[in-house]
Amino acid sequence: MASDYVLGTHQSELERLRFQHELWSPISEAAWTRAGIQRGQRLLDLGAGPGFAAADLAARVGPTGRVLGLELSADYAAEAQALAQRNRLPQLEVRQHDLLKDPWPNEHFDLAWCRWLAMFLPDLEPLLAGLERCLPIGAQLLVHEYVHWDTFALHPQATAVARFGQACQDSFRAAGGDPDVNRRLPSLLSARGWQIEELLPLPVLGSQGSMAAQWMERFVAVYGLQLQQLGLWSTTDQQEALGQIQAAASDPGSFWVGPTVLELRARRLEP
Repeated sequence: MASDYVLGTHQSELERLRFQHELWSPISEAAWTRAGIQRGQRLLDLGAGPGFAAADLAARVGPTGRVLGLELSADYAAEAQALAQRNRLPQLEVRQHDLLKDPWPNEHFDLAWCRWLAMFLPDLEPLLAGLERCLPIGAQLLVHEYVHWDTFALHPQATAVARFGQACQDSFRAAGGDPDVNRRLPSLLSARGWQIEELLPLPVLGSQGSMAAQWMERFVAVYGLQLQQLGLWSTTDQQEALGQIQAAASDPGSFWVGPTVLELRARRLEP
């Protein structure tokens, strides 16, 4: 994995992630409830980012539990640790850590959680091997990753936004990732002796003014600039996409659909 995220770690991206967390928080909480996360448990948060979800997990497990977040970006790890201190969550620790290169913690956890992490990894083997190191028999893995990125769209017929979605996928693949990685993960885990306990699609869509619509509009605005720096998008493309978004705002029948996420929950069994 590169030293920097494809999406960047600049301030505008941090604020976009904060808004994204607000949108996805009810979905995450429902997933954690389905997985049976409760007070006193030990959790591993992979790709913890600036710690928004990790802090919520730490509140859920309480002071008798533990949440360890592993995060590639030193800046995000520092943000997350500061968040833990502000929220008085001594049970939360976030470390700067490269999942592909650094030794995994010599600890056992009841559950590992990750969202939008595997899609950026050029090699899944270190992730799968690391999970087997940290999750004993009977422990769970809970993953939210995309399974169908092509559903990303502004309807009806925002063609520049559709091209933006394709440019996003091109950028992820150019960096060695797989935007639809959750098409492969269940089979890879099953082959290693994991039991797949749940596969649940999590579509996100919304009409104009909804949080879902605002989330996707912000993504076009913020990541469009990054795509231009990568040479996968142009200022003309960006202006056309933003123009279509502005035009859609006057159509009460227009709506956004996000890339489809698949919730994957698996349990480690005897090999």
